[in-house]
Amino acid sequence: MRIILPFLILGLAATIFFYFTSPMLDEVKGLEVRKEELTLALESANKLEAKQETLVNQYNAVDLRDLENLDRFLPNNIDNVRLIIDINNIAKKYGLTIRNPNILKEEASGSTAGEAGGESGTESSAVMSFGVSSSYEVLKLFLADLARSLRLVDIESLSFTAGDRNLYDYQVSLRTYWLK
Repeated sequence: MRIILPFLILGLAATIFFYFTSPMLDEVKGLEVRKEELTLALESANKLEAKQETLVNQYNAVDLRDLENLDRFLPNNIDNVRLIIDINNIAKKYGLTIRNPNILKEEASGSTAGEAGGESGTESSAVMSFGVSSSYEVLKLFLADLARSLRLVDIESLSFTAGDRNLYDYQVSLRTYWLK
C-alpha cells in the first residue's frame, strides 16, 4: 500500500491537470492574447481621438470667411442657380449679358479619401454653356475675372461668330466641380 499510494496520488494529480487545469490554462492564455489586442485597440482609439481633437481645433481656428470661401471654391452640391448668378455678376462688371445658360451634364469623376482613412467624398462635375456678345478685349477681361473667381471652373470650349462693329457672339462651355 505504501508503494501504490504515491502512484495513485501521482495519477490523480496528472488526471486533474490534464482534464481540469490544462484547459483552464489554455483559456487564460487566450484571454491574455485578447487583453493585448484590446489594449492595442484602446491605444489606437486614444491616438485617433487625440488626432480628432487636433483637427477639430484646427477647423475651429479657421476664419469663418475662409470657410465660406472654401465652400464657394468647392461646394458640396452644384447649386445651378448660384453658379449662374456668380457668372452673371462677373459678366455685369463688363456690361455683358449671359444668354441661354444651360447645365449640360453632371457626372461623378472619382472619389477622394480623407486623411488617415477618414471620410471620403465623390468629386463630381457639370458642364455649363452660355452665350455672350462682346468685343475680344472685353471677353479676355471677363474670362480673366472668371479664372480669378472663387468658383472652380475650367473652360472646356469657346467658339465665336462674327457680328457687327467689332462685336462677336461667343459660346462658352465650362466645367465646374463639387464634392458629394
